[in-house]
Amino acid sequence: MKNPIVSVIMPVYNTALYLGEAVDSVLTQTMSDFEFIIINDGSTDSGGEILERYAGLDSRIKLYTKNNEGSSIARSLGLSKAIGDYLYFMDSDDILEETAFEDSLSLMKLNDLDLVTFDAVSFDNNSGLDQESFCYDKKGKFPTDVMTGPEMMYSLLNTGLFRVTPWIHFIKRDLVKINGLDFYPGIINEDELFFSRVYFYSKRCAYLPKVLFKRRLRPNSTMSVGFSVKRANSYFIIIDQLRQESILLPDLSKTNIKLLVSNISNGVAYQSSVLKLRERISVFKNFWERGLFSMIKFKNLIVFLFPFTTKIKSSLPFRALTI
Repeated sequence: MKNPIVSVIMPVYNTALYLGEAVDSVLTQTMSDFEFIIINDGSTDSGGEILERYAGLDSRIKLYTKNNEGSSIARSLGLSKAIGDYLYFMDSDDILEETAFEDSLSLMKLNDLDLVTFDAVSFDNNSGLDQESFCYDKKGKFPTDVMTGPEMMYSLLNTGLFRVTPWIHFIKRDLVKINGLDFYPGIINEDELFFSRVYFYSKRCAYLPKVLFKRRLRPNSTMSVGFSVKRANSYFIIIDQLRQESILLPDLSKTNIKLLVSNISNGVAYQSSVLKLRERISVFKNFWERGLFSMIKFKNLIVFLFPFTTKIKSSLPFRALTI
């Protein structure tokens, strides 16, 4: 029996309200030769029952149920089970356009690519989030030429278009296997590290100027629950890992890491304004120990030190982290 062309990996935790729509958007793809690896990460709602029903109806679904440990460990488990030639990471509350696999594969094979990135749109589901901050449309702003991963990352970072969201990337699995890429366990925003590394090691990448994904902005999602010390500490772990990897990488990737660390540092500084004083002192120590203050723009440093200035944030423009 031959392996499937694509391995789709989807962690699930308490998204029963949206789960059917997400699963259906994968199962109805025009390219049907895939395995659908679903990790039920200890859901306490009716998601488990929904997934059991789907698994009984479609043999492409491989369902694994485990205790809740977070999306990084769930994705890592899915990655260890994948046998397809290509990888796609789906979220359990969003919607994939029906030609996503077909369109991505066509471009991949035509140009012998390691990585394809495409566009997405956001739609609001009473999230309270600023929808304009979640833009994933690069049409007319970015070329469609074949580039190396570091070249593409550099261009995206310098145009403010770099996003590490899993669901706008289609990846050759050999790239992940050969370079030993995996998700760092137990942190939030693990995509920041994993997909940066995907770019570091990709030899041939291209942008597909087509909207192939719909992101749901909803209450109680990872992005809407607010900034926390745990999230800040996760970002410091990511910074440490990126700097450690920088030692082994060529100059352009080293430059990309500096740009990315600067982005992350500025994002953490600005968003830490919502933390209590004791928590901000902890973040301050992490900045100091890593020598990051030189990377933080004055306006974001002011917001970090004097949180009341967020009331005049319209004069302190800031793009959030690479969400």
